[in-house]
Amino acid sequence: MSKHFITTGDYTKFQLQSIIDKAIVYKTGQEISNCSGKILTLIFANPSLRTRLSFESGMKKMGGQVNVLSATDAWEFEYKKGVVMDGKTQEYIKEAAQVISSYTDLIALRKSDLMTKKSRTQQTQQTWEELKNDQPIHELAKYSNKPVINMESNMFHPCQSMADVMTMQEHFGSLEGKKIVLTWAPHPKALPLATPHSQLLTPAIFGADVTLVCPPGFELEESVMNLAKGKAGKFSITDNQMSAFRGADVVIAKSWASLKYFGDWEAESDYRKIFLNWMVNQKKMNLTNNAIFMHCLPIRRNVVASDEVLDSEQSVVIQEAENRMWVQMAIIDFLLNSKS
Repeated sequence: MSKHFITTGDYTKFQLQSIIDKAIVYKTGQEISNCSGKILTLIFANPSLRTRLSFESGMKKMGGQVNVLSATDAWEFEYKKGVVMDGKTQEYIKEAAQVISSYTDLIALRKSDLMTKKSRTQQTQQTWEELKNDQPIHELAKYSNKPVINMESNMFHPCQSMADVMTMQEHFGSLEGKKIVLTWAPHPKALPLATPHSQLLTPAIFGADVTLVCPPGFELEESVMNLAKGKAGKFSITDNQMSAFRGADVVIAKSWASLKYFGDWEAESDYRKIFLNWMVNQKKMNLTNNAIFMHCLPIRRNVVASDEVLDSEQSVVIQEAENRMWVQMAIIDFLLNSKS
């Protein structure tokens, strides 16, 4: 059976470290795995800049080829079982997955129902309890006979968090005993939870001391917090941002939607305006242990973080973005060639 890369929670620290070690080998120019004759198919139901370019560039560096499908390039897939397909969906994932598998060696999917250019009211009528099951990526993996990579779902963004850990290790080596702070930040939109979920979980798998700081009502999915708590060296949740920053080695800023107000976007919009002062500024960064500042990008300057922070030597957001390519190359190699 093919391995898939849907969440880092499916793998051990040893397996994930082997991927990061390979990524560092690639980045330092020691070797590049040969994927000549291999094809990677990228399927995007949502917009992308870094994810698409990093996967395309990485596969080409290894000598492979890339197919790219956007939401407008193919029939709209139906992922739910037993649906009478007399609506807007034209192709069931069972057939689509098997057909795509016959053309390619790996499949990568980005489908987040909370990430779209449409208005919030048009996005979805599904509840969080339904969406958190991540049915699209799991159904694709079920019917595909080739490895499937999660490029962002409703629940997880594993490639981003692997690039984050790679960046941290370049600065600190081992993460054990390092204080990693994941802070909620202001944003005019209610953003997906996939990235912060993985940014909380993956450093925890590597033994970091993880602190989640967010306003009341912006706590992450309970199952993810519990999983991270069980793996981290230390784990804490607080709504005191200034206290959380004290002694931090890494500050990861990210905005995300409130599960408390999920589906009631107007109420959430009014509530999140109360916390505009949660922007990361230099005064807050000065409380840290000269921490590096991280963000997955794109970032809204002087909303999520100040110019002073982003343009400082503490900011590693460009290094972090570059590492997406190297770590994804290593994930591709792991899925194609690892026997474990």
